[in-house]
Parts: sequence; C-alpha cells; structure tokens
Amino acid sequence: MDRTAALQQIKPRIEEYLQGKGIDTRRNFKCFNAENHQHGDGKPSMSLDRVNHQAHCFTISCGARYDIIDLIKMDNPGLDDRAAFDMAYRLYNIDAGGPRTAAADFEPVRDEQPKQGQRPKYGEKIKRCAAALEGSEGETYFKGRGLTLETMRDAELGFNPAEYNKPLGKALPSIVIPYPGEDYFITRPVSEKAYDKPKTSEAGSEPIYNLPALYSGVKAVFVVESQICAISIKQAGGSAIALGGGGINRLIQQLKGKPTSAALILCLDNDKPGRDAVIKAGETLGELTFIVNGASAIMGECIDESSAGYRKDPNEVLQKDGAEALKAAIDETIQETISARTAAETERKERTGAGMVDNFLQAVQTRRYEPMPTGITDIDRAIGGGFIRQQLVLLGAAPGAGKTALAQWIFEGMAKRGTSCIFLNLEMAQEQILARSISRIAAQQGATIKAIEILQGYNWTSLQRAQITGAAAAYREEIAPRMIYNPQGVTANLDSILGYISQEAQRAEAAGEQAPVCVLDYLQLVSGTDREDAATVIKRAVAGLKAYAIKHNTLVFVIMAHNRESNKTGAVTMEAGRDTSALEYSADLQLALTYTLCMKRGNQKGKAPDELTEDEKRKLTLKITKGRFGGGGKSIDLLFNGETMTYTQTVKDFEAVQDYDGVRL
Repeated sequence: MDRTAALQQIKPRIEEYLQGKGIDTRRNFKCFNAENHQHGDGKPSMSLDRVNHQAHCFTISCGARYDIIDLIKMDNPGLDDRAAFDMAYRLYNIDAGGPRTAAADFEPVRDEQPKQGQRPKYGEKIKRCAAALEGSEGETYFKGRGLTLETMRDAELGFNPAEYNKPLGKALPSIVIPYPGEDYFITRPVSEKAYDKPKTSEAGSEPIYNLPALYSGVKAVFVVESQICAISIKQAGGSAIALGGGGINRLIQQLKGKPTSAALILCLDNDKPGRDAVIKAGETLGELTFIVNGASAIMGECIDESSAGYRKDPNEVLQKDGAEALKAAIDETIQETISARTAAETERKERTGAGMVDNFLQAVQTRRYEPMPTGITDIDRAIGGGFIRQQLVLLGAAPGAGKTALAQWIFEGMAKRGTSCIFLNLEMAQEQILARSISRIAAQQGATIKAIEILQGYNWTSLQRAQITGAAAAYREEIAPRMIYNPQGVTANLDSILGYISQEAQRAEAAGEQAPVCVLDYLQLVSGTDREDAATVIKRAVAGLKAYAIKHNTLVFVIMAHNRESNKTGAVTMEAGRDTSALEYSADLQLALTYTLCMKRGNQKGKAPDELTEDEKRKLTLKITKGRFGGGGKSIDLLFNGETMTYTQTVKDFEAVQDYDGVRL
C-alpha cells in the first residue's frame, strides 16, 4: 500500500489525535513550527482543515501543513514513515493489510470487532508479552524491584518492546502487568514512571488487582496501592490486592456486593496521602469486615521521607531490606491480625446474649467500675462518689475563669493518689503548665509565688529558690510519676492525639496497669484533616474520645469554651458550649464553671461578668448541667486564687474551708 492510499485511511483521525494531546480543535492553536519562524504578534495561527484532514498554519510567512503521520513522527523522533504508519494502525485499530512490524504482534488480537458493550480479548497479547519477558529489559526492571523469575512467571508479567503509551504519546519498551482472573492489563515504560491502561470505552473500568484473593479462603489479605506491591507480598508468602492508588470506593462497593471472610490489613503507601486514606478507609471498611492498619508493621514507624530508615511501600521494603525481612514482617502481621480478630470475636460473644449478662454480673461484683474519686468532697458527693468510668466529662467556662486550673487541681490530686493521667493542654507549653502546678503546691506549703515568677529563675531570691525547689520536689515525688503533661511529638491534630492515648493505654494494659485518664484542654483547638470543618472535627473527636474511655475502662475529661451569650451573661446551661452541635447529647457528665454572683439564687438577681470586681471574680460555682447517672442541677461553690492557681471549697457565705490537701489559703 503506497503512502497516498494509506493516508486515506489514517488522515480522518487527525482531529482525534490532536484532541488526545489536549489541543482544542474548535479554536486556533499555536503552530508546531512556531519556534522556527516569525508569527507576528504571536497569536495562535494554526487551525484544522476538516476537508483535507490537515493542520495548517495560515501565517503567510509559514504556511506549514501537517497530516497525522507528520505529527506522529514529530512526537516520536527517529520513526520513519513505515513505523509511523504502523503506530497509527495500532493506535486506531486499522487493518492495513500486508506485512506488519514486529511491534504490532504485541497489540490486542481480535477475531472480530467487539460488539457494543462487549469487552475485547487481551489474553493472546498477555501470553505473547509473557513469553518475551525472559532476557529482556522487562526482566531486568522486575529484578531491580526485587522480584524473582519464578514470581514473574507466576504473575504472568510481560514485556513489549514498543508499547504505545498514551500519557507520553509515544511507543517505548514497556513492562506488562496482567490482572489475575481478569481480561485486563496495565503497562509502564521501563525507563519512565507513566502507567497506562486500556481505554475504558473498550475494556471497561479498571478492576481491583488480584480480586480473587478476597475469596480464596485465606484468613488475611493485605490491601496495597500498587500492583507490584501486591506481587511482592505474594512472593513473601502473603496474599494481597491492589487498589491502583489510594481510593477505596471500588473496594467498598465490592464488599457491599460480595462480602469477604478474610480480615483486611491496610498497607497503603507510607506518605501523607496514604496515611490519610487509611483513616478514611477505617471509617467505612470497618463496617464491612474486620480491618487493621498494618502500614507501620510492614514499613516501620518512620514517616520522615528524608530519613534513611523511611520505607514508602512493601516493595521498597523488599528492595532495601531484602526478601527475608519482608517475609518476617508479613508473617508476624498476619498472625497478629488473626489473633486480634479472634479476640474481637470472643469479646463480641461476651457482649451478646447470655454471655453478656453473665459477664456483667461477674464484672460489677469486682472493683472494675468503681468510681474514681476526685478527693474534693463536695464534687464527689454531687456526682455519686467520683467520676464513673467509661464516661466523657465536659467542663465549660468563660475565658480566664480558671477551668484549666480547676482541671489541674482535680487530676493532679488524683495522680497523687495513684491514678495515671495524660493532660493535653493545647494552649500552653509544658513549662507554663508546670510553673502553675508548682505555684499551687508552693501555696499549699505556705509560700506565695506566682507562676510567672517561677518561670524567671534568674531572678529568684534565696528564699524563693528554697520554696520553689521544695514544691518541685513534692511534685516530682508525688505527682510526676503518674502525670504526663503535653507529651513530646503529640500535636493538636486529632489523629495524633487519638493515636498517642491509644498507644499509652495499650502499654499500660500490657504491664497489667489501668489505662490512663485523659484530659483535653481544650476541644475547640483540635484540628483535623484539610477537608474537615470545625464541626466535623469536634464530632469525630467526641466519638473517638468516648470510644477510648469505653474500650479502656477509663475517663476522658474535655474542656471546652462557652459561647458568647454565656460569656456575656455568666449564665450556664447544657447548651452553653461553643460549636457544640451534638456535644451536650454525647457527654455523660457536663460541668460548667461560672462566677457565683452571676447566678440567680432565689430572689437574688445575678450580675453580668463585666460588673464584677476582681475580688468578686474569685468566687466561682461549678454547676452540674447534665448527669447521666444523677447529680444534674447540683452546684459546688469554690474560691479561686488566680496568682497561685489554687482552689478551695467554700461554704455558702464564701468563707474558705479546708481543701482536700488539708491546707487553707
């Protein structure tokens, strides 16, 4: 077939070719020859001649004309006419007749043009590419990724010396990865990272790689992003599916239509998008099957991509640490997943049916659910002996009312009596928190030293030094062993917080100890993912913190800001929290701290906060606005010293009485 006759078949495709390169053929576009001559004002000068099927430049000084073969040769330097025609034939599935080039043998073979809705058959291409792998550039590429020749054969991996790559717009030596159980494959040049796949219009949407693994009867299946990661895990003795990226929607729809009996081990890439995707996956996949996050177990704890110890995905573990290291990590993760699932199923049986009742009766006759006393007489009396375990407690107050100091008073006292506590203050540094605590202890020992003075050690007098070091010694011995303030590495990000407290709970329980209580100060400063607004973050925080309290049989105490109306009037109700949405319904015990003289009592009219003197602002009332197990409506009067961050209980006429440490102000 001569060139003129061949062009009659190919030329009508020029518009489709240009559109495939991102050129809008409805408008003029830049001349391909623009760098070699002058185009006056530089405006787009090339248009599409739909009659002669050519792109032509209407600038008089240029007048260039290109047909599709010209463009293919421009895009693929080094091709002659025959090779360019051959690429066009393959690109548009045109039967040119006569001899074809060797590269054409690797294209899909179809006995007939597929009917509408019918997928083409790629089996013959996959077989030919697999047969061409050994000794090729493709084999060298896969060996560089840590795969053995046996693995390559088992996965039917292949090689095409001239695979046309749509993203790059040219034919290159490429690897071929077929999908087990599917009439589907993907390709990638051995020299560039540009994966390609069949057109959706021809082959349908991309399936999940190695989908049959979900229904093979294995007890655990890894979920990874790339096909080569799934192949690497299989080589190491595991079973895996690949999502072709971080999206999980296809997997969710698959499991909704056909559930799996296998546990899923999420092992997406160890970068920020991958970690975010795991969080999102956990919110939905957990409702469909048993899942665990196995990323750190396989890739390690390091998430610093500049570190030598960082591993992005399972295949990188195979390449850098070797086959034995990957196999050991996979075997251990599978066993831990199976054990965790067994434990979860056992717990489920204990929480349902007759087992639920029997376990309940047994547990409540022990001290497992014994209230956790604050040591503050009036508070404990009002809430039934102390904080009930498995509860979420909210404390709200106006700015500057002393809510942080109240929480420190309560939980440092509990730590002193043996309760472990994690105190996360998102407003102040650890040093500022400690200064306040030592100021309070110094006051209990008879000294008056402000927190700001404690932070200025270079100005201490000899007396102050003795008083401060004495208070610090008491803190070190009595409180510090069971109090963690603002642990290093924990940020205001919700997932950072939940991850840390869960880790600490597991550590404590493994040592036979009670999981620590958690204080979060304060809720409105917690951040989430880039896509979450404040209300969504708060909602997720409340759910996650409540789940922590229940799972570990402990307490979570959350401090929140009050809304403007409450701050303006000093009045406190269950709905006084800012941005609370469903908070008032989720909390088990809700406390509100307000200025005593702002409250209406009998015929007494309350004052507004801005009407109070500094001395009147020392008089505060802690009101129980909600108590799931009683106490609602009760109140406790307190006296606050802002200089030493010290609270004392008071009688109704506001005279100070002894606090739980037996010290008067």
